[in-house]
Amino acid sequence: MKINLFVAGMLLCSAGAHAQNMFSTSSSHPADTVMSEPHEQALRYPFLRQASVTASVFGSGHFDSKLNGKDFASGKSSNARISSFFSIPISSWDGNTIGATIYHNEQFFNIKEANNQLAEPRVDEGDIAKSTLGLSLNFSRIDAIFHTPVIYSAVFTGMSDDLKALRRFNFNGSVSFPLKRSRDVYFSLGALVLIDPSAPFPVLPLVNYFRKLNSSGLELTLVLPQSVSLKQSLSRNAWIYVGTTANTYASFYKTSNPALPARYSYNTSELKSGPGFEYLLGKYVLLGVSGGVNSIITARTIAKGSSYNDAFIKTTAKSTPYGEFHISLLPF
Repeated sequence: MKINLFVAGMLLCSAGAHAQNMFSTSSSHPADTVMSEPHEQALRYPFLRQASVTASVFGSGHFDSKLNGKDFASGKSSNARISSFFSIPISSWDGNTIGATIYHNEQFFNIKEANNQLAEPRVDEGDIAKSTLGLSLNFSRIDAIFHTPVIYSAVFTGMSDDLKALRRFNFNGSVSFPLKRSRDVYFSLGALVLIDPSAPFPVLPLVNYFRKLNSSGLELTLVLPQSVSLKQSLSRNAWIYVGTTANTYASFYKTSNPALPARYSYNTSELKSGPGFEYLLGKYVLLGVSGGVNSIITARTIAKGSSYNDAFIKTTAKSTPYGEFHISLLPF
């Protein structure tokens, strides 16, 4: 069992998929690989893949914003996003593992039908493109407390928009207790601590539940607070699924407008819900398409040095349809 848990630690170090996402970088612990190979784990858990590029397109949706509690602006926004990451195992020893994740996120916003309620500042119509770069260092340790397995994990993330300066530093720490492990069922409970100015909550519960529902390949995977999915194999290399995934995104801004802070960030927490299809091309390349409804749970603009509750702009937006394509590499 010690060897199997050690393999889990190695997988955790590569679990930086979407490192910008406060949920996925340390909150989602995979099954501890009892009778399971890394490729099977990576097919089941997208955040365990070696690398990935995802292109997403979102329909136009209405938004309303308030500035310091006053009506600020409204209009319509259509967005697109290209996200990529690459995970790098660094070292492992005595149940400890260290890895790194490099990521890039490019967001495109198109604003139209802007209706400004204030003289200053104003929301301008047109296109905006923002790039976010990041590096995460991931550490995990497999241990035991009173003969009960426990997985510790820590993720240190630096974020920038131009590689010239660090715009934000985040820390995620988690502990998880595997309670049931078999080929067909896995269940663990734990807690996640977030030191992140864009995090709505400093502590979140962790729940990882996986179950093979029948012999035809139907699987239920629950990884809270990140995702839930129901997946059915069509063949050895093809799967369909339906589910919901939570993600967070940030973009950084600088302005000389006296009505705004000199530096601030725009932060969203989003839920994508709908069906998808994945196909394994060869041994390592996984292609996927999905679509459905994207819901923005929170959208807040935060001055540098401030926190989620101090956001000076709060935005609400209607759900929009989305389409997505991704190409991923399984662990080498």
